[in-house]
Amino acid sequence: MKKIQLLALLLLVFLAACTPAATPTSAPVPTADDASFSPAVATVDMFYTLINVAQSSEELGTPWYILTPEEQCNPLYNCETTNFQTNWWQSHVVYRLYNCGPTTVIAEELRYPRSGSRPSTMTGSKYWNYALVDDSGLLMVSKVSATKAPGSECILALDRLANP
Repeated sequence: MKKIQLLALLLLVFLAACTPAATPTSAPVPTADDASFSPAVATVDMFYTLINVAQSSEELGTPWYILTPEEQCNPLYNCETTNFQTNWWQSHVVYRLYNCGPTTVIAEELRYPRSGSRPSTMTGSKYWNYALVDDSGLLMVSKVSATKAPGSECILALDRLANP
């Protein structure tokens, strides 16, 4: 009987040792509601995020491919990745994204030097209208144009000034 108890105790200790320890879970990061954080907002956020995390100008090739060929050939980039890289490598960007429909996002954008400190206000920011299209199941930026501040038809979906 004592052998069985000893075996049971060893089995219990073995099972306890094999059980993964409870891992602490962090509180969920607050996000905008589903209505305002759309796939279009996620795409523009990814575009800016890839620009900000780039460690070299060559890494800016990744956000380049979020643009459709038409937008890659706008007068600023002239169909050349190097023009895009030169334009964006100089800056980091903080931004607010407004959902203005399933394929329209307005970005309130403030660029600052890569070597500079992050601004705490959006003073001097500019507004850009991002039009997106579905390309084989992927949303891509088809046109970026200067615009004015969003109206009441747009919902603030993401604030990367307050929440980097």
